[in-house]
Amino acid sequence: MSLFTFIIAQVSGYGLDKPITKNPPYPISATPQLPFEVYSEEFAKILETKPTLVHLAQGFGFTEGPVYLAIKDKDEGYLLFTDQINDNIWILRWHGLLPYNQITPLSWSKPVIFRHPSNIADGQTADLEGRLLTAETTGRRVSITDLDGQVKTLVGFYEGKPLNSPNDLVVKSDGTVWFTDPGYGCLQFPQDCYLPNNVYRFEPQTKKIEAIITDLKMPNGIAFSPDEKILYVIDSAAIQAPRTYYEKRPHAIYAYDVTADGAHVANQRLFSVVSPGFPDGMRLDSNGNIYVGALDGVQVFNPKGMLIGKILLPKETANLTFGGKDNNILFICSSDSVWAVKLNAKGAKKVPIIDIKQSI
Repeated sequence: MSLFTFIIAQVSGYGLDKPITKNPPYPISATPQLPFEVYSEEFAKILETKPTLVHLAQGFGFTEGPVYLAIKDKDEGYLLFTDQINDNIWILRWHGLLPYNQITPLSWSKPVIFRHPSNIADGQTADLEGRLLTAETTGRRVSITDLDGQVKTLVGFYEGKPLNSPNDLVVKSDGTVWFTDPGYGCLQFPQDCYLPNNVYRFEPQTKKIEAIITDLKMPNGIAFSPDEKILYVIDSAAIQAPRTYYEKRPHAIYAYDVTADGAHVANQRLFSVVSPGFPDGMRLDSNGNIYVGALDGVQVFNPKGMLIGKILLPKETANLTFGGKDNNILFICSSDSVWAVKLNAKGAKKVPIIDIKQSI
């Protein structure tokens, strides 16, 4: 049995072919039903008639990098996320909307540690084969975790110099990896930065890496529009080190047109300024709406850059992802907790599928 299979077997409690364990109900005090602020009919249509935030897990240092992997031929899957403070990657077994097509205590199992240490893992995504890609702050690399559990370096240098501290990443439909590399790791840890704070495009087949955006102060979250004709990148330079905030520095989302060759960008423009605080990670739904982690929770913008609604959370929210059988569960990493809400919207990217049998 592979390491990957062993760990996900632990998540299910009894093993891959045994009955699902039942979680005890979580205390009501841990699941405050915070308001959903609706500024447009567009957002009202995204919400259920009675939208409900569900508290999946808590007690972490600072959660980031959620990515959902579906299990082939099953309605179930796995949510992986990072804890930067405690240097962990966690994995949570998702059983689905049980019962009554709703999120209940039957929907998930208690998370377990997937990898420690993680080199202060930050953003994560999956490649086209369902392998985990992780932006590592102190590892100064983008790593790839094969289904057999082996962790390797996908890319760690540019022009012979080590990367600064990769922050977030996205995989395009052609298999290329686009990632941000700000200098946060060099501000927070004893390491030096030798490169500008760039956004890179990496071709796994040819090993070619190219800096495609070089003029942002602190490139952070990154995502493509559903048709991949627009690249969105967050500049979060308003925060430099923990517990700092410089209001006059960027806290915004920028949009770029992807050129005809699919490998470069042009026509930079301000998409939206995000406040209070600063934007961090983001994901899009199939209609092109952008969901952004911010100080007050999740802010949602339509493709024109208009704020259409908010999912308010009690603490600073870093990142999020869509997942579940129908790709309509929004998993949210917010400070020391992980939340979920069922929406009338689906993620722009298809849910990556893993074949557990092939990994054994």
